[in-house]
Amino acid sequence: MKKYLYQDLYELEEKHWWHISKRKLVIEFINKFKPSINPKILDLGCGSGKNVEVLDKIGKAWGIDKSREAIMFCKKRGLKRIKLGEGENIPFKSQNFDVVTLLDVLEHVQEKPTLEEISRVLNKSGILIINVPAFNWLWSQWDEVLQHKRRYTRKMLEKALSENGFKIVKISYWLPYLIIPVILIRFVKSKIFKTNYPSDFKLSSPIINWFFQKISYIERQIVARYYIPFGTSLICVAVKK
Repeated sequence: MKKYLYQDLYELEEKHWWHISKRKLVIEFINKFKPSINPKILDLGCGSGKNVEVLDKIGKAWGIDKSREAIMFCKKRGLKRIKLGEGENIPFKSQNFDVVTLLDVLEHVQEKPTLEEISRVLNKSGILIINVPAFNWLWSQWDEVLQHKRRYTRKMLEKALSENGFKIVKISYWLPYLIIPVILIRFVKSKIFKTNYPSDFKLSSPIINWFFQKISYIERQIVARYYIPFGTSLICVAVKK
């Protein structure tokens, strides 16, 4: 991710409905599938650290990020269990964590070495929670600004996990109601106004933010129980084979 985006991320992770909804969905999955009480959790690619801060309330959470800017913002939050490091070489001993979260990170990195390292540090009964952007046909300039390597389909994610020692116990697309707005907004920005995409990390109006928090609450109940066949994001829970 571009360095200048970390300040935006730091501010928006607190109150933007999308970040809040994703965290709540992850917590629902941990509560449903967690292998232990007070689990040890690793947030890999922790960004500005809000996920670590929240996850620490349901267990004992650590964060890793390869960006010094990210680590700086984590420290600004007062987080202590934060390390500079990469997913291909996680600086922890084997079978150290009950939960590993990989939230909008896998699309940035090499799949095989990252998933192999996660398998190494994850307990035998541990769970891996992954969220990724969905469908290459939704690719835009914003993906390039974020330095994505790919967007995922269900089959792509299932294949990557299966080939690296994991099996999926829960998977679903989510945010289906954003597909049309995302296509229209990004088309207008790129084709009509020729926007150079300094950042899409912008907070919408308080009313819109409130509205989507309410919609996403309903969606979380659906995703937790059922499979949604399309959406702008794809989320899954996996365990080691």
